[in-house]
Amino acid sequence: MPALSCLSVVLLFYIFCLTAEKVPAPENVRMISLNMGLVLEWDPPQNTTNTLFNYTAEMKGWNMYKPVCLSSSSLSCDFTDKVSVFGTYQLRVRAELHGETSDWVETEKLSVDEITEISAPHVQLRSRKGQTEVDITDPPMKKKNLRDIFGNISYLIRFWKDGETKKEELIREQNRVMLPRLEPLVNYCVEVEILYLSNTSQTSNFTCLTNTSSNEVESWLIAVVLLVSFLVVLVAVVLIFLAVWFGYRGCRIIFPDADLPEDLKKFWSQRSSILSAMQESTPVKEHFCELRILHKELNSSQDNQQIEGPIRIQTHKNEFCIGADVKQSSEEKSEMIITTEQKPLLAEMRLW
Repeated sequence: MPALSCLSVVLLFYIFCLTAEKVPAPENVRMISLNMGLVLEWDPPQNTTNTLFNYTAEMKGWNMYKPVCLSSSSLSCDFTDKVSVFGTYQLRVRAELHGETSDWVETEKLSVDEITEISAPHVQLRSRKGQTEVDITDPPMKKKNLRDIFGNISYLIRFWKDGETKKEELIREQNRVMLPRLEPLVNYCVEVEILYLSNTSQTSNFTCLTNTSSNEVESWLIAVVLLVSFLVVLVAVVLIFLAVWFGYRGCRIIFPDADLPEDLKKFWSQRSSILSAMQESTPVKEHFCELRILHKELNSSQDNQQIEGPIRIQTHKNEFCIGADVKQSSEEKSEMIITTEQKPLLAEMRLW
């Protein structure tokens, strides 16, 4: 009997365990990769709207699973910091409730670069002289940058006239592209996608711009030309002014404009009038008087004697010399004294 009672207890416990409800597993588990990031997302179990579950997510690289998010109430787990760009990974998640857990839900083993999605590039348009240029900027990556990851990438460019449905396409590797065959003064719209491996990025929002005219001269160029012309004229005027001013100053320094004193002006005025009068007057005839000095030869007996007195001077006066006095100073008298030692002399002197 005791053995029968123990067996019945074990059977009842087993039946209870079989009939007890298990914790339901998460649903719609999916891997999301955007710009080389990696996130695992899921939905809560069905028919458990009022039940609060916790979740644990793990990642397996080469051999075994490693937990990344433990007992979290979030419906996603970010694996970006745990993965490499070209690594291959498998993810799994389970639900937890009151210490009980659901079965694991696993994903396929995939590489990040194979499943990643690239967001749309940034597009900017510029138009000048009848041409429109498309400037493309790659989206930022969470791991490295786009060209380092995929090497050669290209851009699919679509452009069309605003209001029309027909689109033209270009594929270029450069991130700056000049659109061909555009009509002037027409509004064009552009959208761009990035081509990498066998995938395409998200499509950018279309951007529109009016193409300029090929004959249009840029306003800034006109302003520059006008400014340069004004500066040239201004510099020329300043140089001419400086040349005239310095020339005038130099002349004033070399030839000062100074007034003479009044006394000196009066003196030169009188001298000029005298000179003018002398030049205009007729020459005056000059008259002269004859003056003769007679010396009488002495006898031989008197050669050794000196004459102490002066020799007599006789003058012949004409009508112009009447009344004229012959005066001699002491110096003149001394010059007129003739001694007997001198040779006989007969001279005539004309006084002017």
